[in-house]
Amino acid sequence: MSGSNGYKTKQREAILQYMIDHRTSHVTVNQISDYFAAQGASVGVTTIYRHLEKLVEQGCVRKYTVDAQTGACFQYAGQEKRCREHFHLKCERCGVLIHLECSHLDELYRHIYSEHGFELDPFRTVFYGLCRSCRMAEHGGNT
Repeated sequence: MSGSNGYKTKQREAILQYMIDHRTSHVTVNQISDYFAAQGASVGVTTIYRHLEKLVEQGCVRKYTVDAQTGACFQYAGQEKRCREHFHLKCERCGVLIHLECSHLDELYRHIYSEHGFELDPFRTVFYGLCRSCRMAEHGGNT
């Protein structure tokens, strides 16, 4: 194995470890890049994309594309190979993306399918608004 292959393996392992450490978050390539830059590690954005795409193919990481203006975000999938169907909430102020598993929305999903013949893509179904933290900040702590 050449030195460059070992280096790429170390980068892949570092990216995977970052994803594991941030498994409850949806992270962007720029967030990962900023993290490594702050650690003094030189990991290029292209390298991060390449390794994340491989991890997505392997089922270790999930990729979410919210809209055309926002870059994709990624989340560690762990042993769970498939994300359960659910909707997402995206804060228009801070950008947080929240998985929303709610039986009321499951009913909406079924209704749209059975009554309107339209199947929603749960990986791309996003409701926009303000998260609790941003709403509290906007209203001085009163929601």
